[in-house]
Amino acid sequence: MYASSTLGTAQARAHGERAPLITQDLIRLTLREKVVLQWSAEGKTSWEIAHILQCSESAVNFHFCNIRRKFGVTSRSAAMLKALALGLIKLR
Repeated sequence: MYASSTLGTAQARAHGERAPLITQDLIRLTLREKVVLQWSAEGKTSWEIAHILQCSESAVNFHFCNIRRKFGVTSRSAAMLKALALGLIKLR
């Protein structure tokens, strides 16, 4: 068991423990969230994604809000980088 589960990450490092890695298994994205991320990684705006998916722009922004929360990031670009690193999306 990692010490970081009971101690802060900085404290865990001080004790020679490594913080647990975030893996694809720990982050559950819905299919729609993955699709939104994929289109965003291809350079599409929320408006363009909404038209492609035939939904409202606010629905796309809602998905991005959930994605950022699940990844623990504050920007779309950070969410896309994390999704690419985890293999959840791919650049075409």
